[in-house]
Amino acid sequence: MNAATASRSSSSAAGAPRRNHFDAPSVPENYHRYLDPVLFEPWAHRLVRLARLTPGATVLDVAAGTGAASRAAAASVGESGRVIACDSSARMLDYAIDDASPGRAPIEALVGDATAIQLPDDSVDAVLCQQGLPFMADRRAALAECRRVLKPGGVLVVAVWAEGERLDPFDAFADALTADAAAAGTPRTISNAALTMSVADVVDALVGAGLAEVRAARESLPVRWPSLDAELNGLFGTPFGPVVDRFDDDRRAALMRALRLMLTSGDGATVDHVTTSVLGRAVKPSRASA
Repeated sequence: MNAATASRSSSSAAGAPRRNHFDAPSVPENYHRYLDPVLFEPWAHRLVRLARLTPGATVLDVAAGTGAASRAAAASVGESGRVIACDSSARMLDYAIDDASPGRAPIEALVGDATAIQLPDDSVDAVLCQQGLPFMADRRAALAECRRVLKPGGVLVVAVWAEGERLDPFDAFADALTADAAAAGTPRTISNAALTMSVADVVDALVGAGLAEVRAARESLPVRWPSLDAELNGLFGTPFGPVVDRFDDDRRAALMRALRLMLTSGDGATVDHVTTSVLGRAVKPSRASA
């Protein structure tokens, strides 16, 4: 874990991109096939390790997507545990649902908004949120709901892409699409900055939700896709994918040529991308100390 840490008392601002762009029919399959194994599953293991889950625990994964963190949690809490994957996209959750298998908890799907979680008060031991917080239109309300469903002493852990760090291949996708828009005569800047937060932002958000023992720090993780084609196909697991699907053949081919140049070392081989997240951890106060 990097040394950058912070501690504050004010809450972070809301304002976020819309997560329902992931509900396009082609996005969940490509997200699960090309992004989960290389990018989201390795980070999910770090998030679950930070939560320090115990066998038999009940875990809620908020903004679960296709379930990378849910699967990591299911292995950690074991067959006697329970994992609930919550997301606003039923299509994404189709890839998260999993029956119990030896040594793993079953994963249940809960379709709904993070600001209105359909679970009782004080009902889960841990809440996970991997790369979902920036998509929430009202972060404060979502974190308050996470606090509500946590048992006293329960833990909330979050991972968010770190502000000011290169985020490939997503930044390459954005850069190539920005250049494409200019070439098409419709100039606009496409950026992933809204998906990032600083350490202070994460601390502020957790403190503002009334949580205790708050800490956050930056961590880095190198990732590499097994092939350039697999990395390029990751584009179609993002909200950019449906946009590119509407391009004519020539425009799409030109975009892919540009991405091939951006994402290789020049010999056609994939390269390591250093990804950086802010990982935050907090605890719901006991009733005596709340």
